[in-house]
Amino acid sequence: MSKRLFCLLSLCIIWLCIQSVSVFAWQAESLSDRISTNVVYTSDLFANTTGGFDTGIRYLDNLDLIIQADWDYLTLFAYGLANQGGNLSELSGDFQTASNIEAPNSFRLYEAWANIPIKPIKSSLLIGLYDLNTEFDITNTGSLFINSSHGIGPEFAFSGRFSPSIFPYTSLSARLKVNIVPGISLKGAVLDGVPSDPAVPSGTKVRLRESDGSLMVGEIELFSPRVSAPTERNVVTDSPFRIIAGIWQYTEERQGWEGDLQIDAGVYAMAEAKVLNEKMDRAQGLSVFVRYGLTNSRISRFSGYFGSGLVYQGLFPNRDQDRIGLAISLPMNSDEFVATLNQDLADEQTTEFTYQFVAMEKWRLQIDAQYIANPNLALDLEDAILLGLRSIIEF
Repeated sequence: MSKRLFCLLSLCIIWLCIQSVSVFAWQAESLSDRISTNVVYTSDLFANTTGGFDTGIRYLDNLDLIIQADWDYLTLFAYGLANQGGNLSELSGDFQTASNIEAPNSFRLYEAWANIPIKPIKSSLLIGLYDLNTEFDITNTGSLFINSSHGIGPEFAFSGRFSPSIFPYTSLSARLKVNIVPGISLKGAVLDGVPSDPAVPSGTKVRLRESDGSLMVGEIELFSPRVSAPTERNVVTDSPFRIIAGIWQYTEERQGWEGDLQIDAGVYAMAEAKVLNEKMDRAQGLSVFVRYGLTNSRISRFSGYFGSGLVYQGLFPNRDQDRIGLAISLPMNSDEFVATLNQDLADEQTTEFTYQFVAMEKWRLQIDAQYIANPNLALDLEDAILLGLRSIIEF
């Protein structure tokens, strides 16, 4: 999609927003009923106990400020994000990023979009600043884990000249979701090929340069036909199973490991299922997930990735909301990348054990341990062991 078309679509959305506000502004009580807000403070206290580059302790935090307004024909969404704290990976030496809230210290407008439902075909169109990982390449089961690779595969997360439009850098995007057939959801998105500004990563920047090109993503999701697919920005959460296949590609070529020009592209597939339900409460039980991805090894650091895990909710008596999980993540070296370094490398592999429990209403605590073998794919670093505590408070 050209930059001009992006701008035209954005102007159309802005016009719709202005019209919506003008129509409903005088109905103060009605408007307030349509607006919802959410504030979440997440903090990590982690120690690298052995191995990696150095031992030590790091504190990281993440503040989410969200406001949403809903009408029958339009949803407006704005999301402010603030990150502060230390760099955990500089201790552990891992490449996958052990904490999924680790980011440069900054406050930014993270997302700002409009979603237009197309009710006759149970579909929707979304345009604006958008995190593609809220709907693409995401598992409900994997969301418990703190290691970043269980949010989006690293072979996709580290693609492009800078990154795709994911945490913490988002780009102007257009996404179409179609749910015509029960049990099948089709999604497609076109995004700016270089989110934010790589030279100045702090704050929010939207720069549409022809040289950036675009990122195109498509995904098909299969789930129980008894479950209604959401037309808003979301994924299916209440199906006993989900099977997903996705494909992505950048439009602009860049130099590969062997010096020639290459197109950055990849595919991924994943599945998750509830394999055991407790009789008294079907929300409790055992869920599993598995994901596999491939990418162009001539331009990517990785040739592929494998991840898998299991999560049990309500394992202990009288702790119905608690979740316990075990997962592994294994990015596989690109042979072409290894050849450029002229040295042997081993695949970095992370095993994560975590337990999240409800401390109080709207306050969750999560104990986490990660064993990182071959941090940063290097043979000269001792395996790292991370121990940490996450706190999540909703206001």
